[in-house]
Amino acid sequence: MNQGYVRDLSKEDQIELQTISDLIFVETIVNGFYELKTIQVPLPADIPLGRIYTREKIGDLLLNENHFSILIETNDDKYLYQSSTVKIPSYVLRDRDRD
Repeated sequence: MNQGYVRDLSKEDQIELQTISDLIFVETIVNGFYELKTIQVPLPADIPLGRIYTREKIGDLLLNENHFSILIETNDDKYLYQSSTVKIPSYVLRDRDRD
């Protein structure tokens, strides 16, 4: 996952990120709501195709087993990019009650 300030990216880097992204979301003027700017792939059946998405729905897409390349641009000049090749770590909960 890459994240940072858009102003720190060159114009070429910005274009590359936008080109390789399956989904691009741009934050609306209302905090916590994002507009779908670009879609290059079909969405899973449990994610409705719409224009405006909440943080929770975008979180569902970021953690989805289909592993989308997602670019999110925020109102405060930040970006977050997750590649479709990201590996979500697995873990085992420890039994804290053992002696």
